[in-house]
Amino acid sequence: MTIDQDQLTAYALGILPPEEEVRVRAAIEADPALQAQLDADLAALVALSESLPETPVPAGAEDRLMARLHAERAAVGPTFTPLAAPSQGAPTGPVSVPFSPPARRPLWPLMATLGLAAAVTAVLLLRPADPVSQYARTPGAVTETVEVEGRDLGQLVRLPDGRAYLHLASAADTGRVYQLWQIVGGKPASLGVFDGQGILMTGLQAGATIAVSVEPTGGSEQPTTTPILVRQL
Repeated sequence: MTIDQDQLTAYALGILPPEEEVRVRAAIEADPALQAQLDADLAALVALSESLPETPVPAGAEDRLMARLHAERAAVGPTFTPLAAPSQGAPTGPVSVPFSPPARRPLWPLMATLGLAAAVTAVLLLRPADPVSQYARTPGAVTETVEVEGRDLGQLVRLPDGRAYLHLASAADTGRVYQLWQIVGGKPASLGVFDGQGILMTGLQAGATIAVSVEPTGGSEQPTTTPILVRQL
């Protein structure tokens, strides 16, 4: 399942429908990079909530909160009250079962203060500008600097599941894109283009040789420029 930023933010705020929340949670548990991105979003939301000035609780806030809890409880359904088996000294009436609240609603005070739109905007503004730090926080990830002839070209993050994220220090020139190649038997095979500064590589075996060249928009069938990077994974 592909998870976009809107779904991840909604999950962090606890506002996804139950079925979608289950699917998103499963995807996060299966992808360390998504978990790292979620952690970063939650940290940004917490930092934002802690930076807000203290203000008095609005009049009627407690009543509105209780009304909301009652509404959510009603949506869950009636409380199950099994009958105790008759026995000496045992009650014969209904046994009250403690109410378990529905799906978690993390950070709802922040939502109430800022509103959903503002909270989502805050996440997008406060999260890292590029995913390098998110991938680097994945447990077991190894980050290394990519250098060519002493020049820093960027960073390579190797993930424990075999994927690797390559981030170049600068974007391609206007009208140009970076194109990733795998060198197989001495010949380049295109792995796609990226007009940003980073690309996530999947399905490559350890020891595979990759190269990056600068190509016209849309890419080329074969490299038209000398690769700026050739590296063995």
